Amino acid sequence: MSYHILHITKQGSYISIDKGILFCEIKKTNEIYKLPINDIKAVIVCTPAVSFSNNAIAALLKNNVVIQHCDRTFQPIGWSVPLARIVKTKVFKNQIIQNEEFTIKLWKKIVKQKALNQAMVLDLMGCDTHNLYNLINKPLMNEANIAKQYWHDYFFYLSEPMKREHQNAQSFENACLNYGYAILKTIIYRSILVHGLLPNLGIHHTSNYKTTPLVYDLTEPFRAFIDLYLYYFSKNYSIEFENEEIQEWIKFIPNCLKDYRIKHKNYSYKIIDIIDIYIEEIANSFSLFDCSKIFLPNIKEQYLHKDTQKNREYEE
Repeated sequence: MSYHILHITKQGSYISIDKGILFCEIKKTNEIYKLPINDIKAVIVCTPAVSFSNNAIAALLKNNVVIQHCDRTFQPIGWSVPLARIVKTKVFKNQIIQNEEFTIKLWKKIVKQKALNQAMVLDLMGCDTHNLYNLINKPLMNEANIAKQYWHDYFFYLSEPMKREHQNAQSFENACLNYGYAILKTIIYRSILVHGLLPNLGIHHTSNYKTTPLVYDLTEPFRAFIDLYLYYFSKNYSIEFENEEIQEWIKFIPNCLKDYRIKHKNYSYKIIDIIDIYIEEIANSFSLFDCSKIFLPNIKEQYLHKDTQKNREYEE
């Protein structure tokens, strides 16, 4: 599996390709970094004044790499993605059919796992007074009510009471969460395309102008992982909205996605790779309209595994 998330953080970077090797040249310092294109899963462009050769872009997209573009405040603004493709005809046709009974069952499983992971994050943060489990186990689970109580407790234990800012975040904490979720969505977007799903046909979210609702739907169970990583990050860095701290978070989040693992069917997978398995099983569930055996991530099952042999992440 591809295992690199390539972050481009230096201005004046020029990206080119030669014989299957991606080169990043820093004009001002004459530094040159290189990486086999087959080892790249996503490219995150988090600085202005970056240029790509057309051959590099074409090779990345041909190799199913998704490129995420960020603005000057490190907030993601868009993707460059490969063309959608049909991998399994039955999956393609059944997704278009939009079987209501199946999509309702699938969405209930996804959103319940999201809420369970949020409850487990609060457990891991030491919050023993929350009542999320009671809310989750009600006959009619109210996602909005769970979210309201979760964010209240989460920010209280993270730093200080504040509101969740989904766009144009002013607080450091919310800016970090938004950036982390965008990294997740980039990886999930790639897997959706690789496994032949249509990103514009959602399970729960509806299609609007410039939206990819399936990406948002399938990101839900993994959001709490970013929340937990920010809590771990806050224990090592001061929570101040400064450029240096944002840069540290940009380095921290991909390390978490490769250093934390989950076991599945007797194998241990990095979070970045278990996402691909999760999307593959979602795609396969469309074949028979059966989601009873799909894999869903449980945040308490992840564990830290440090690769001491070599560094597997690159930050240019």
